[in-house]
Amino acid sequence: MADYYQTLGVNENATIDEIKKAYRKLAKRYHPDTNPNDCQAEAKFKEISEAYGVLSDQAKRQQYDTIRKYGSSFGGVGGETGFHPGGGGSSFDDIMSMFGQGRRPDSGQSGAEGFGSFADIFSSLFGGQRFGGFDEYERQSADAPQKGGDILTDLEISFEESVNGGQKTIRIDAEQPCDICKGTGVTPGSQTTICPNCKGSGHVTFSQGSFAVSRPCPRCLGRGRIVGNPCRKCSGRGRIFGPKTVKVNIPKGIESGQKIRLKGLGNNGINGGPAGDLYLKIAISGHEYFWREGKDIYCRVPINIKQAVLGGKIKIRTMTGHVEFNLPPGTSSGQKFRLKGLGLSLNGGKGDQYIEIKIDMPRQLSIEQKQLFERFTDSLGLK
Repeated sequence: MADYYQTLGVNENATIDEIKKAYRKLAKRYHPDTNPNDCQAEAKFKEISEAYGVLSDQAKRQQYDTIRKYGSSFGGVGGETGFHPGGGGSSFDDIMSMFGQGRRPDSGQSGAEGFGSFADIFSSLFGGQRFGGFDEYERQSADAPQKGGDILTDLEISFEESVNGGQKTIRIDAEQPCDICKGTGVTPGSQTTICPNCKGSGHVTFSQGSFAVSRPCPRCLGRGRIVGNPCRKCSGRGRIFGPKTVKVNIPKGIESGQKIRLKGLGNNGINGGPAGDLYLKIAISGHEYFWREGKDIYCRVPINIKQAVLGGKIKIRTMTGHVEFNLPPGTSSGQKFRLKGLGLSLNGGKGDQYIEIKIDMPRQLSIEQKQLFERFTDSLGLK
């Protein structure tokens, strides 16, 4: 069984961002568009995509890590000792219990009931395998429609966009149907034949320990057919990787770290299958004046020493324009005031705007100004 971490060149504790960065680097290097008519590069691209498909999905990665951890006990990842049903040891029991299974298939429980769900886990991760001589897992044929992969990308928006929402047009890189062959992978008018290597299944099986692992056929690259005259633009894949324009509605009040899902705007499906989904992870750029905590808006307001001492009306900038605020005399630097209802309207409620006062002190005084200031402070009894 392939080590997906090794395939992407990352360690088992890699973050999703590290995995994504490694995938992008390798995908760019081995993508068929970069290596036209290079079967080895295309096969490598498939391996990279398969590894990323598992490690970028939290649920699949957890299942894979569990299988990887215990694989040496029954001939899986990293071991060749083999699993023998009916033999001794508790490793298989431990793994079955982790996935909600009860007893071993030889302990009196129905083989399908005690083993089927565990088989499904392998099948969902690796596209169909044999396990120690048990039933062959059902797998999709090469011609069956398959959903395209999901895309996760970062989207930076302005502070104003996060507060007010609105529509935004972005460009992303995604797999799309080839405009020359219309997704068939074949030059228009060319004929195709059944692959003699895999008999049209798109998969070949090889032994690894107690497993008979199914992988994409290296001759037809998983298509099940030999293309007589592959489309030059997409190298026979039927899909091209490139930029496309997407319109996205930014919800009012969205916060950094939240995700927007755009259904059907991910990578193109295979054999007429539906497209994957596009997930946008939001990052909000900083603002020179405002910041936000939930529904409340915050800002710092500079005033001079006269305004601090005597008070008076000052103009305050808000998200909807300027308002007048009556500053009380004797205001201190760092003092906060609330402007009720001038925050963000969200979930049926409305936040406030808080202003934090910052007094700008004069940095240079003339001799006459210093004397005047000293007489003033003396009159207040200040030393």
